Amino acid sequence: MNFKFLRLLGVMFAFALVAAACGSDDDSSSGSSSDSSSATEEHHDSLGDGSLGVVTVEAGEDIQIRSLNAITGDVAFLGIPNQRGVEQALADFGDIHGFSVTIGTGLDDLCSADGGQAAAQTIVADEQVVGVIGTSCSGAATAASPLISEAGMVMISPSNTSPALTSDLAGTAGENYHPGYYRTAHNDLFQGAAMAKF
Repeated sequence: MNFKFLRLLGVMFAFALVAAACGSDDDSSSGSSSDSSSATEEHHDSLGDGSLGVVTVEAGEDIQIRSLNAITGDVAFLGIPNQRGVEQALADFGDIHGFSVTIGTGLDDLCSADGGQAAAQTIVADEQVVGVIGTSCSGAATAASPLISEAGMVMISPSNTSPALTSDLAGTAGENYHPGYYRTAHNDLFQGAAMAKF
């Protein structure tokens, strides 16, 4: 089963890469409180180590993931391509070991903490969902990530840039870091340092 989990994680990461976009939302407001101990949690050295749980997909069932992006409003230019990238990746990669991968209906994070939290609550209420591609904005991820991580799911963002979601340049866990959260975009500290050298 660990191989299936690793493969699913790899495909989800590929989806995020296909859907990669660059953007920043430094919204510091959050619709949920985070446990202060999460800031000091150690990053897990290996993917698929079972720390988030184990995914079991029964014969005949689909692997369920969700797309959580800003698909309306001012930053839909980030979310709509992300959503389409996930759809295209599903079409390109197809089944995993004979299991179909489905995303259901794309959810709108509204590029806000409230939108991220509401959509995350919808996602975690569905026990069939194993992972999420999104969010478009860091403010939405700040509220969504704790709920998704607590449910044992993986969340991979193609465009979040807030250092608080992962770590600073020294690798110290950010105040909003939760196991299971990953991103493909560099954080703002890294981008700022690169621009200063440019």
